[in-house]
Amino acid sequence: MNASATSASSPSTPADASQDADAPDLSSLRVAVIGAGNMGGPVATCMIRAGVPGEQVLIVNSTPESSQRAADDLGARAADSREEALAGADVIVLGVKPYQIIDLLGEVGDAVGQDAVVLSLAAGVTLEAMENALPNGTAVVRAMPNTPIGIGEGVVALMSGSSVSAEQETLVRALFAEAGAVEEITEAQVHAVIGAAGSAPAFAYYAMEAMIEEAVRQGLKRPVATRLVAQTLRGAATMVLETGEHPAVLRSNVSSPGGTTVQGIAALDREGVRTGLAAAMEAAARSSKELSGE
Repeated sequence: MNASATSASSPSTPADASQDADAPDLSSLRVAVIGAGNMGGPVATCMIRAGVPGEQVLIVNSTPESSQRAADDLGARAADSREEALAGADVIVLGVKPYQIIDLLGEVGDAVGQDAVVLSLAAGVTLEAMENALPNGTAVVRAMPNTPIGIGEGVVALMSGSSVSAEQETLVRALFAEAGAVEEITEAQVHAVIGAAGSAPAFAYYAMEAMIEEAVRQGLKRPVATRLVAQTLRGAATMVLETGEHPAVLRSNVSSPGGTTVQGIAALDREGVRTGLAAAMEAAARSSKELSGE
C-alpha cells in the first residue's frame, strides 16, 4: 500500500501545510469496488475526488454490462472479473447487500492482499463476523456513509477492526476527505448513526416533500417552491455548522413573540412532529439492531 506523504500545493497556514504533508498519496492506490450501486457508487466517486485515479478504481457488479455502465457513470474502470479487480488491490470496497457479505468474504478471502484494507458498507454485519470470515490479520473497516457523500455534503462514520494499523486508519480517512464529514465511532454507536445520518437524508427529503407540496397548495409554482424550500433548509443547516450555535438558539432568533414563526412551531408541536422524527430515528436504529442479530 502506497501511503507516502505529499507536500501541500497551496497551504494557507502552517497547520494546513502540516496536515497536507501527512496525508497519504492516493495517486498510486488501487481500489476494487464490488457492488457499485446506490452506496458503492457514491463511495467510488468520493475516492476519485479525493485523488485516486479513475482508471485505478475497478468496478465489479453482478454482470459485465452493469459493471461497464457503473464505470462509465463514475469515471472508473470496469474489471473483466472479480479476480482482476482484487489482484493487487490496496482497498476492497464491499457494496453488496448485508446478507451477501459473509459468503462473499469466504469466496474472495484468499485473494485479499496481506496489506489490503477491506472496507464494508453493509449495515448489520459486525467487524468480528467479517474478521472471522477472512484470513487472520486482515484489516477490516466498516463505513456507514450516506448518499450525499457523492456531492461532498455527506457523513461517513468509520469503525476499525482489531488488525487495522494507524497508517491504514489515516488512509481510509483520506479516501473520504471529500465526503463532507468523517466521524470515528464505536460499533456500539452504529445504530444511532443509522438514524441520525444513514437514514436521515430520507427523513429530510420526506419533510421537504411535505413543505413543497404545501407551498404549491398555497399557490407557488412547483419549481419555485422546490428552490425556496431546498435552499432554506440548506441555509439553516449551514448556519448550524458555521456558527456552532445550538439549533434551539437559532430557532429562537427568528421567533418573534406572537409572530408567524411561533405560530408555525406551535402547530408542529400540536401535530407531534418532534416525537414523529424521534420515532423515525428509533425505528431505523431498531432495524439496524435486528440486522445485527441484537
